[in-house]
Amino acid sequence: MNPQALEVVREFFLGLLRVLGEAGRVEAVPEGEGVYVDLRGGFRYLPTGDPEARAALGRLARLYLKIHGFDLPVLVDINGEVASHRDGLAREVRELAARVLVEGDRIELAPMPPDDRRVVHLALAGMAGIRTVSIGRGQNRRVVIEPVSPSERE
Repeated sequence: MNPQALEVVREFFLGLLRVLGEAGRVEAVPEGEGVYVDLRGGFRYLPTGDPEARAALGRLARLYLKIHGFDLPVLVDINGEVASHRDGLAREVRELAARVLVEGDRIELAPMPPDDRRVVHLALAGMAGIRTVSIGRGQNRRVVIEPVSPSERE
């Protein structure tokens, strides 16, 4: 990840906060193939708890990055809400996977958005004795956590 890209996206969000009259910090770090940005502060106008608004801010930041020669996806978080959600989801599915190992039955999770399915797959990727698969289409796509038979483990 080019450190200049992180600085460009950071400056973009600092400018946005200035325009909105908001006081806050901007943390930008590499994440996968893109940038994770966490806006920190006691915001009056930024829509916390609104995934569509965060996604729109990410699209605007990506356009700004393109103007500066960087084509990177941008995930926007506000006060760590996304990070907290991811951590909680990962913790929850690890507990479910432990249950799958003990009981030997598969567990089909509720439908979830692609980002959440990715969190589930990554959280359980290194766990021996289970596998995850996505099933369904569109808004009904979900993850199944299932045991791996001893013959499949080898």
